[in-house]
Amino acid sequence: EPRVIPAAPTQPAAMNDFGGVLSPSQVRTFRDCGAKWYYKYALGLPDPPNGSLVRGRVVHQMAEAFFQSKLDGRSPDPDDLQASFEEAWDTAAAQAAFGADEDVDLLKRQAAMLTRKYLDEVAPEIEPAALELPVQGVIGGVPVRGFVDLLDTSGRVIDLKTAARKPTGVSADYAFQVATYARLCPGANGKARVDTLVATKSPQVVTQEYTVSLADVKLTEKLYPLVREAMREGIYLPNRSSNL
Repeated sequence: EPRVIPAAPTQPAAMNDFGGVLSPSQVRTFRDCGAKWYYKYALGLPDPPNGSLVRGRVVHQMAEAFFQSKLDGRSPDPDDLQASFEEAWDTAAAQAAFGADEDVDLLKRQAAMLTRKYLDEVAPEIEPAALELPVQGVIGGVPVRGFVDLLDTSGRVIDLKTAARKPTGVSADYAFQVATYARLCPGANGKARVDTLVATKSPQVVTQEYTVSLADVKLTEKLYPLVREAMREGIYLPNRSSNL
């Protein structure tokens, strides 16, 4: 007897209310792997950092401490931050899930070398106006919020990243992020710079300038409402090809 395949429902399933407030990181995660977004933002499952993320977070914290000292009117000396580095590493490492193939001691040495290189060669020339600046607004009818790592006195957004390999260009995700901040951040002039610390045997600093274009701005207007609609449809596909 032939098997009867049920007809598709004529009415779409009711949508949920996810995506009430979005951020560039939520959009990046959802587009990279919908299932990961669901686990993290909808279910709130724990997502402990791995060794590479710990390395990056510690370097970022040390740079933030340096710039905060400058904002406070002091002349920071990288030598004076050694105790702070040890404390930051211990705190971050205690919250991590290191992989079996990760060399924790090597990661710590890399974090120390990358921090010192940045604080010696790059940070002294930057004049910060604000750190970890919360921004919010509405883009494409969607409430959006985020944090600007550093805004300098010229109105330029500056980000610090760590990587295992030298970047070949500014990523589309970063362009989307800074276009969002250009829309939401008072004082931002549409200029951005990403400083990438590369954890090669001899640490490198790669500096890349970026200017937000009209196309970048239009993409934010289109993408935020599209992503929110997709989140609310309730279909969260796993992307096993994602490096995240």
